[in-house]
Amino acid sequence: MNLTTTVSGLTAAQKGLSVTGHNLANVNTPGYTRQQLLQHETGYRDIKKYGGYTQQMGIGVSETEIRQIRDEFADEKYRLENSKLNFYQTQNKTIQEIETILDEPNGESLSKFLDTFWGQTQKLATNPSGLEERMSFLQNANVIIQKVNYIQSSLQDYQTNLNLQVVQMVNKINELVEQIDKLNDKIAVEELNGVDNANDYRDKRNNALDELSGYVDINYYEQPEGGLTVKINGSNGTALLENGFITTIDLKQTAPRSPFLNPIIRNTGADMFEITSTETTSIKNAINSANGNDGGALKALLLSRGPVPADSSTEWSDIAINDNQSVDLEGNYFIIPKLQKKLDVFTKEIVTMINESFSGYGVGSEKGLIGPPVFIPIFKGPNPPDMTKIAVDINNINEADIIQYNSEMEQYYIDIVDHLSALNIEVNPKLLAEGGSSCLGTVPKFIEVDDPDNPGSTILVKNNIGNIGSNENVQNLLNRWNSAIHWYQEDPTQPQEKCNPQIKYLNVADFYAALVIEIGQDGYIYSNKAIEKLEVVENVNNERWSMSAISQDEELSMMMKYQYAYNASARMLTVLDGMMDVVINKM
Repeated sequence: MNLTTTVSGLTAAQKGLSVTGHNLANVNTPGYTRQQLLQHETGYRDIKKYGGYTQQMGIGVSETEIRQIRDEFADEKYRLENSKLNFYQTQNKTIQEIETILDEPNGESLSKFLDTFWGQTQKLATNPSGLEERMSFLQNANVIIQKVNYIQSSLQDYQTNLNLQVVQMVNKINELVEQIDKLNDKIAVEELNGVDNANDYRDKRNNALDELSGYVDINYYEQPEGGLTVKINGSNGTALLENGFITTIDLKQTAPRSPFLNPIIRNTGADMFEITSTETTSIKNAINSANGNDGGALKALLLSRGPVPADSSTEWSDIAINDNQSVDLEGNYFIIPKLQKKLDVFTKEIVTMINESFSGYGVGSEKGLIGPPVFIPIFKGPNPPDMTKIAVDINNINEADIIQYNSEMEQYYIDIVDHLSALNIEVNPKLLAEGGSSCLGTVPKFIEVDDPDNPGSTILVKNNIGNIGSNENVQNLLNRWNSAIHWYQEDPTQPQEKCNPQIKYLNVADFYAALVIEIGQDGYIYSNKAIEKLEVVENVNNERWSMSAISQDEELSMMMKYQYAYNASARMLTVLDGMMDVVINKM
């Protein structure tokens, strides 16, 4: 053994100690990958030939590379499953928030208030002219509509919160892409000599890819010079980063004057995802596991929020992803807008039902006057009839004044219908005011009597307005409330649009119960999928870190091995030094 061989052994052992120490120093560093020193023989020198064979002597050991112990296939699988996990976790969180807003089934829920209202309406039927019964009925009606207002406004507030999350997530995606680009440059410089590996920079880049995969479904590949190309799945292969060029994600309004924003590709102005595109030339696919496009928290946020707040006037085609499939199909609808429209359809139905049932005469001083609607628009509604503007002498109202007033009130009932929505309804303040309950139109305008000209038949005649004890109007509401109707049937004479929900034949209470059950079923599906994906992600993550993570025991054993090798080389160097000292100085 010569001096060169000994020094190479000393250097190799020292390098091994350095790599092992670096591993141990980063044992708690998130995302750090174990590094391994690979070595090879430097070469051999011929000594002599003997019996046809050449005798050789090794001239030392050299460093091959310091490599990362990492499974790239496990990384790809992790990022794919992590994208799906974040998608379903975001969906599940949305449903949980909706369930909190609805407060079903044990809280101060709309179901509970509907049951109370039904009971109070039954009490009103026993004594329609009773002051206490009329006031309690109106107060319960007010509780219902305030709860509806609260639910709808809370859903809009949550949409605003989701929109803020969209903005923050887009900014984070842009930051991560810029970070990966900078790391690409650092890796290229560090590995320029073709020998060194920029392992620590690669760890940071892998961490950025892991985080990015949670926000958006990506695919990527490494170029020969070490740079990484990152593309978005499901957006026509848009490259977020390619050959040093970054594609920035911008934001644009979902509609003119809308507070909501959608992500777009800055270079082209195209929507980042087809679900937010307003183009009608292509058929969009529902977002579900069957179509393989259920990836990324950003897409889930957009699906949860929707393009705009919805009400009963919103078209189902604006809520459906694929207009050729029903919004009942999993993943073929914007979550909050779908609930908003269904809740508004429900609210408008019961409000119309109550208004129509109590469009009769009032009692007391209001006898002969048609009572005002129980529910009216809060804003942007027509003005109700005003007797002070009709009667020449308000203190001497005549029959003509009453006829004109009633005619205008009947028209008012018709005019307000299009203005009523879950966020634009209140119980008529006139009815809630002191003494206002007497205006409630419980007295029917017409009654059914035997036809004197046709025995066995009946006819409708104008009611005696003094019959304030009649419960016909109240009973009419009870009958309609408890009778099944066709929900979501917009025009019985026309075929249903493909994107519309399935028609349901239910009464009021059963319809709302079905709506709550539908939310619960969605939550069950998303929760189970989130749990399933979490288990997959944890298994894949454990698999990749079982190879890449640092074992202190293993590293300590490697440190001892390199320490022994270092000591042996150092001792050999000491021996050679002594030999040279004797040869040079003492012979």
